[in-house]
Amino acid sequence: MGIIKVGFLVNPIAGMGGAVGLKGTDGDLYFEALRRGAKPEAPLRALRFIRRCLSLDLLRNPRVTFIVANGVMGCKYFRELVPIKYNYTCLDIPRSTETTSEDTKSCVRKFINLGVDLIVFVGGDGTARDIVSVTQGEVPLIGVPAGVKMYSACFATSPESAADLLNLLITGQALVDYGDIIDIDERYLRSDKLVMRTYGHSLVVRHDYLTASSKELVKGDEEYKEGIAKYFIEEYYRDDIPYILGPGSTVKYIADKLGIPKTLLGFDAVLGRRLLAKDMAERDILGLIRTYGIPYIVLSVIGGQGFIIGRGNKQLTPRVLKLVGRDRIIVVATKPKLSRLKYLFIETGDPKLDEELSGYWRVITDYREEVVIKVIPASKGYKV
Repeated sequence: MGIIKVGFLVNPIAGMGGAVGLKGTDGDLYFEALRRGAKPEAPLRALRFIRRCLSLDLLRNPRVTFIVANGVMGCKYFRELVPIKYNYTCLDIPRSTETTSEDTKSCVRKFINLGVDLIVFVGGDGTARDIVSVTQGEVPLIGVPAGVKMYSACFATSPESAADLLNLLITGQALVDYGDIIDIDERYLRSDKLVMRTYGHSLVVRHDYLTASSKELVKGDEEYKEGIAKYFIEEYYRDDIPYILGPGSTVKYIADKLGIPKTLLGFDAVLGRRLLAKDMAERDILGLIRTYGIPYIVLSVIGGQGFIIGRGNKQLTPRVLKLVGRDRIIVVATKPKLSRLKYLFIETGDPKLDEELSGYWRVITDYREEVVIKVIPASKGYKV
């Protein structure tokens, strides 16, 4: 095998909507995220990926060269961490003042003209869609997770895992296969409906522990949700303690049994049989803690992927999680969903916190039934 050309690009606004309670940053949602005080997350994840590449000596490997998008779309972070003599070059192509999907597409066209063998990108499902609209799925992808959702099959479990995945590909230990590129149909978001669409297929790089599958919607598990809700209310629910109910249909069953309206994709706070707050952002959760004390947080598992923290619930920032603690997080998942998973993942954005939260967790799976399952810090990567 000759020199492997790796195209690298960053969507610098990816994931900004998560902590402020938005479901993405596509289109006008970016400006709404700014209005709510959102901070960039993708640049930090790009730096984490580059640091792991440096620790693996990938940027001095004579078999690899990186072709990097210009400015805040990539080269800014390389120049911050990587000596110029290492194996990377920066593209010099025009881009708009504020990056757009067209900037991503232009960069990918340049990558293809330069004959890249692989594209590593920092972003979410929207970024993956933009890339595949140009590559038509014929250039393998490694996604460094930085979006709010990340339901597609191209994402590593963490920035560190993405670098480990690249290293294993170079040494012939990772698999290249086709995977689905999936995103939420945003036309339904305003009515709080989760409708996922497959926008295409792409070559993706896979390896056990380091990649998550595309999200699955598990059907035929309604009786388990019923049992989980009944058991939770009988054994875990107290009227004098605040609870924050996370996203997902399993948790919504609990709210329905309590007679409380629930947003399917958001975080809602309840006390007794009363709704305290709806579709909460990080600052709302912190405000609730100041007013009512430390709540219990009820979370479900992302079907097919196994994430309990880090996908679709970025309102749970490290600041929130450190205040709440592991002992006040309750996880629920139906038996069919859990049976497809070997382990669960946590990816908070803080690798040290990921490690602290890892271990064996109890999961409610049915009426008076619980299982214990291993939870892996996604940021640990191949060392797991």
